[in-house]
Amino acid sequence: MGAVCKTNKEVWRSYLSYLLPTVVGMVTYSLYCLADVLFVSLGVGSDGLAALNISLPIFTIYSCIAILIGVGASVTMTICKGEGDSKTASKVLTMAVVSIGIIGSILMVLSIIFVKPIATILGANKEILEPAIGYLKPVTWGVLFYMLCGVLTVLVRSDGNPKLVMIAGVIGNLINIALDYIFIIPMKMGTFGAGLATAIGFSISMVILWFHFILKKNSVSFIKDFWDKELFKRMFNNGGGACILEISTGMTIFMINIALMKISGATAVAIYSVISNIAFIAKGMFGGMAQASQPIVSMHYGLKEYDTVKVVHRYAMWVAGMAGLITWIVIGLFSGEITAWLVDSEIHIIKQGQVAICTYLMSFSFMGLNTILMYYFQSLERPIYSGIMSFTRGIGLIFILLLILPRLWGELGVWLVLPVAEMITFVIFFIIRKKQVDGQLNILKESRALHAV
Repeated sequence: MGAVCKTNKEVWRSYLSYLLPTVVGMVTYSLYCLADVLFVSLGVGSDGLAALNISLPIFTIYSCIAILIGVGASVTMTICKGEGDSKTASKVLTMAVVSIGIIGSILMVLSIIFVKPIATILGANKEILEPAIGYLKPVTWGVLFYMLCGVLTVLVRSDGNPKLVMIAGVIGNLINIALDYIFIIPMKMGTFGAGLATAIGFSISMVILWFHFILKKNSVSFIKDFWDKELFKRMFNNGGGACILEISTGMTIFMINIALMKISGATAVAIYSVISNIAFIAKGMFGGMAQASQPIVSMHYGLKEYDTVKVVHRYAMWVAGMAGLITWIVIGLFSGEITAWLVDSEIHIIKQGQVAICTYLMSFSFMGLNTILMYYFQSLERPIYSGIMSFTRGIGLIFILLLILPRLWGELGVWLVLPVAEMITFVIFFIIRKKQVDGQLNILKESRALHAV
């Protein structure tokens, strides 16, 4: 990505060139997530679904580190490219890949050794401990490849190759779906098969992403003299908001799982397994929309094209808000069928699932808007705003509301927690964006105009 967008039409085209491959990749990722739930439901049953949901937060831990380094490096790298400093951009790229290689290797070894305690800490009881361990074992074998895949996805996209990211995602996800079916249904490998399919899928995606460098499509290169303490701190700060956002997703699942287990039991957790997988898809979709805008925002911020920065952000907000609203309406219309298909066909469980899905997914429009806002702060190197926003939205408000709403409305109160948290967060940080960040950009624009005279 090197071209400067001079008109709103060019900005929209540039955003679409990043957004459309991301959407295609997310469609196949959505199919994989649904296939995971479907095949585990058919091949293992509700205990398998509960084990799958209990295990999800471990991905959050791995992802948050990959996103901390990947997004932080992407923001820093594209701003440096916009400023014309290709040497510093190359340092950032190399530091990111070397760092994730070291951290991923350490986490892989620790996860393999302590897989049973990890399952217990995540909340697996006697009923679902065995299927949870079965799922986690093969996943832990592929931790390094999963984290490398996460970092390379962001960096390759930011280096102007979103199509390769799409190809890697599509191939990896389709292989994952095929192996899900083979391992779980004909081979009857249970949750172990689901975990193994997942590990193989993202490992293949990771290998494909390396072809960006093998085929010399990169504008930023690996270099030997890469270490820079101050640059690493800058990269670390720039990725902090996305990291907190990612880990808060796992914390949200963990806290809601505990609340539902106390209030309603395993059936509600099984319903939440379906919901959290849908939400996981939506989070990825909104993250993709935000990451599609990030290279353009950061590049033009480095170029001091502040009006373009605002236009890109406005387009991303519009797309995310509409996507969230449409997704809620469509899934809400089929909430009964989804519950019957993936959880249980008993009438009282279908009604329970309909209420849960329609209520929880009200959060989607605000979730999309908040994700774009957080990445906007991050893309402009405003780590304090992005960090506080991610913590407030994903941990602070969730914890407080879980203490209040279930006491008032029981299980319904649990389903209301996320929509209320997302809405409050959006109101607060939209005001901050208007008054603080946009105001600062206007001052920078005026200062640049004065210097040009």
